[in-house]
Amino acid sequence: MITLGIETSCDETSCAVLENGFRIRSNVISSSLLRHRPFGGVVPEIASRHCLEQIDFVFRAALRKARVTRKDLDLISVTYGPGLAGSLLVGLSFAKALAYELKIPFVGVNHLEAHLSANFIGRPVPEGPFIGLIVSGGHTELTCHRKGSIEVLGSTVDDAVGECYDKVAKLLGFGYPGGPILDRLAQKGNSKAFRFTRPKQSGRFDFSFSGIKTAVLHLVKENVGVRSPRPLHRRFLLNLSASFQETVVRWLVEKSIDACRMKKAKDLVAGGGVSANSRLRALLTEEAALYKINVHFPPLSLVLDNGAMIARRGFEQFKQGRRSGWNLSARPGLRIGE
Repeated sequence: MITLGIETSCDETSCAVLENGFRIRSNVISSSLLRHRPFGGVVPEIASRHCLEQIDFVFRAALRKARVTRKDLDLISVTYGPGLAGSLLVGLSFAKALAYELKIPFVGVNHLEAHLSANFIGRPVPEGPFIGLIVSGGHTELTCHRKGSIEVLGSTVDDAVGECYDKVAKLLGFGYPGGPILDRLAQKGNSKAFRFTRPKQSGRFDFSFSGIKTAVLHLVKENVGVRSPRPLHRRFLLNLSASFQETVVRWLVEKSIDACRMKKAKDLVAGGGVSANSRLRALLTEEAALYKINVHFPPLSLVLDNGAMIARRGFEQFKQGRRSGWNLSARPGLRIGE
């Protein structure tokens, strides 16, 4: 079975061809990241325009690389939320038109669920219940997956972890996106140089990252000075990056392990852009081993938004009997499990 995956939820435009849900024949991605960098974040109008300009080119490139034609396609999977409305509509409209032309079914896919499904391309899905940890620029979620059902255990009450990384990087004078930069610098600093207060949430598995962002701001102001401003010292930047990252990662790891233990899950599946973070991968694997919990991370090539993960999730849902109708519309605020 040949599945086409289409992903246009934000600043990436991607099409992938997946064979039988396990083999990636192609996974072409066109990013508008460089266009957003001068603004320090994603500009919705630029993102949607990029998707519109690139979608046909990316689609043709994916077919060519996979050595298939459009007539070989059996199923189309497409992101319909969450994300930017303009970007989502580009991919969804393209998928509908193609499905209508080819007279084949299409399935609308939840982008967040697809991030976890990226782990199951070429690997079996855990037999028992598993905990999902979604960490990206726009979302931080802990979920429990059992026999196809999804239970949301907790989520962020303010900033998502990826968003927090970007904002802290901006405060320290680094570029965009901030996650990879902070991860790189943190490896050269002292993670015990600064201590941050743990946030308090009413939900056992909820997260909050706005407080640590504010704490970093105060430290920067104290270090720069008011009456005689001075540039930030490199050692200060390295130590603050390391301390920030260690604190945030430990919050993620502790709650993830706690969720596994409460739900008696022996598998922990991570997904989203921040799952590429080197410290998160190392610490989560190390801590999980103490409780004999298996940790699953997607390959680095499938961590960011891509069509292959959409194709995989759509393939899973199609096998479960799901089909989407022509009235399916973009849902920018779609939540996981909906």
